[in-house]
Amino acid sequence: MTQLVTPIVTIPIDQQVGETVLNWIPRPHQLDNPQCTILQGQYCRLELLNSKTNDTIIQQLYDAFKPTEHTHFTYLHYGPFQIVDEFKEFIRFKELPSCDTVFYSIIVNNIAVGFIGFLRINQDHGKIEIGHVNFSPQLLHIRSATEANYLLLQYAFDILCYRRVEWTCYSLNTKSRRPALRLGYQYEGISLKSEVCKGRSRDNAVYSIVDNEWILSKQEFQRWLSPENFDSHGQQSTKPNNAQINQRKKGNTDVV
Repeated sequence: MTQLVTPIVTIPIDQQVGETVLNWIPRPHQLDNPQCTILQGQYCRLELLNSKTNDTIIQQLYDAFKPTEHTHFTYLHYGPFQIVDEFKEFIRFKELPSCDTVFYSIIVNNIAVGFIGFLRINQDHGKIEIGHVNFSPQLLHIRSATEANYLLLQYAFDILCYRRVEWTCYSLNTKSRRPALRLGYQYEGISLKSEVCKGRSRDNAVYSIVDNEWILSKQEFQRWLSPENFDSHGQQSTKPNNAQINQRKKGNTDVV
């Protein structure tokens, strides 16, 4: 079916407006592209996580988070899960169209060690969020964790041609806010009283990368993820520089 191109509206009076977006059409949904099932990287792969996922993968994820569940789910709306069937039901629920979520399991050495996803998918305006970032201890401080984020950013910008990717997290969750900056997201501010999470008021910190920033950010991801940047023990030779290469105004973060 042919998609309608958004018309350009002429402003008849002296008012400031944004730049013209020529030939704009809504962006495809993440699940509409044949590449969506598996996103393959050098150190990990992302596989769709839904009700059709193999029970072995579900069990691996459940087991990976179990040792740290007492702290791991503090800032999330869901969890901890008492039994694996409860985790399965959560995945099935998030698969509903009303949840507007696409989950991926993160596979390293053929074992599921975390999951990540797209949410708040706005096709009309080319805006999407990367969230539900759940890294088990096996993923902490290794390059697969960075690559998992890169694979989703690459899919959103290069394949689906979205204009904006967001990262939103609990403002008190410094373990989520620091990685956002490290990955090249730019801090935009605090949205006060955004949600009620497990009976508590939640302020959200908002970050983003936009399409014209992605060009340089992608190059830096590729440089850092190159095998030549790691020694035989997997230790990095240089640190990622995504936080410095963006062209937005610097000094706009209050992370301590």
